[in-house]
Amino acid sequence: MKTSVCMLAVVAGLAAASQAQVSMTLLKTIDTSSTSTNTNTNFVGSNVSGIAWNGTDLYVAGYNASGATANTGMAKFSNALGAGSWSNTFGALSTSNSRGFSSLAIKGNTLLAGWENGAGNVNSVRGFNATALTQSWATGGGTPDATRRGSAVAFDPGFNAGGTNVGASYLSIGSGRRHVLDASTGAYINGQNAGDIINEASGTSNWRGMAFDSATGDLYARESNRVFKAVRTADNAFSNSTILNAYTTATAVDNQNIAFMNITGVGKVLIANDRSVATGGQIFTSVIKITDTNGVAQTINWNGFVAANGNGAYNFSFDQASQTLAISDFVNRQVYIFAVPTPGTAALLGLGGLIVARRRRA
Repeated sequence: MKTSVCMLAVVAGLAAASQAQVSMTLLKTIDTSSTSTNTNTNFVGSNVSGIAWNGTDLYVAGYNASGATANTGMAKFSNALGAGSWSNTFGALSTSNSRGFSSLAIKGNTLLAGWENGAGNVNSVRGFNATALTQSWATGGGTPDATRRGSAVAFDPGFNAGGTNVGASYLSIGSGRRHVLDASTGAYINGQNAGDIINEASGTSNWRGMAFDSATGDLYARESNRVFKAVRTADNAFSNSTILNAYTTATAVDNQNIAFMNITGVGKVLIANDRSVATGGQIFTSVIKITDTNGVAQTINWNGFVAANGNGAYNFSFDQASQTLAISDFVNRQVYIFAVPTPGTAALLGLGGLIVARRRRA
């Protein structure tokens, strides 16, 4: 943790970084039920499984739990903390039952979409114009790669936030490599088989989610429900691949997700859902966990927030600039937007008034 962050933590009266408290203050709950009705113009699938949040607009992507092959797609909820309005569906694909979008990621005006249909497909990873909602490219750009699966997507910031490997990154079940594409064209930066091998000692590759440290380029991923860390050592090299926790291993359960957050007054943490089974009745505040980047558990203060029980399927998208976090709730068809600085830090940043104002507009 940087000295400046430590000093701010002292001013805010925070706990030590090894056991900090992360405060979640609900700004808004967004009902996504309309996106699950296939006669609606914003239909994305039976449930929302992927989200991207930029502090203003929310993008959602769907999962097919209809029992038969059906379309899944994406929709944008503009001005999410205000009145809000849904776009029409875009990027729809015919999807097998119990399959759909694994993840979304947004940076500037580029939206990445990872789609998992159980086998390699040229549409497994796609780039979209986030304003026009039009597709810019599919996996591999001019030479689409039909052998990969879109098991997770994220923007790779590069080694120490630079270098030759900045772009759209993805993981594919069955491949031990971190793949990276040009975010503008979809063309492979390293070639489809040249991404660095990141598997840890077990050699398994049941990838479900991924995130990067925006400053160092270190990779954090979900693999068989575990949280996995690969330390960046060069543009296209990682070392010290380790498992950070003792979550129950679950190779055949999907919707295991993760987000990297650098929280003002707290520092770098990871948020993930501990989903070893897909059964109902799972408690929101028990499934969702935050650790530091070494796997040390952090305390979460939900400030009175309570969600109905679900099946453990939650996805996350953190906006660094606004210090806000979106969490999608698969079963209950909701997306919750939280302010995440600690109460003391929120006051220093003037977020208290912002929270009140946004609640009044909601």
